[in-house]
Amino acid sequence: MVAFLRQAGLSYVRYSQICAQAVRASLKPQYQTDGKKAGDATVKVNKSKQ
Repeated sequence: MVAFLRQAGLSYVRYSQICAQAVRASLKPQYQTDGKKAGDATVKVNKSKQ
């Protein structure tokens, strides 16, 4: 599958992003807001004391 994606000019990450967008777009309107929230990524960085 990865070879097919490379031939198409896509990375696996981009392929998964496209699939996630399609799934969120196909949700019923009352569930779309929850689906959009799931797509937002948050990263928290903690620096250790050394």
